[in-house]
Amino acid sequence: MHISSSVIMMTGFNMKNVLLAVLVGLLLLLGMCEAQSNQDCCLSYTKTPLPRRIIKGFTEQLSSEVCDINAVIFHTKGGLKACANPREPWVKKQLRLLSKKLNKMSHFPF
Repeated sequence: MHISSSVIMMTGFNMKNVLLAVLVGLLLLLGMCEAQSNQDCCLSYTKTPLPRRIIKGFTEQLSSEVCDINAVIFHTKGGLKACANPREPWVKKQLRLLSKKLNKMSHFPF
């Protein structure tokens, strides 16, 4: 009886280690998935062109990375983000205007 109880205790101890290892592995896996999903992705485009006066800047979203579609994400002065189709003429125009503005700023003498 003494041998069987020590075997049970040893099996229980090993089982605890296995369960702990599985739990830690799952937590690590969930952490990696969450880190990847922290990337905000545009899923659709705005249908309304944004006025130039409210656009503060932009970032580019590429479908070859984490997200499914190419998009230009306009950042507004109010702190909002709007997803736009980079092929739309109004989006191209806004990008040209922002590039000109940036170019002027970079040539400003200090």
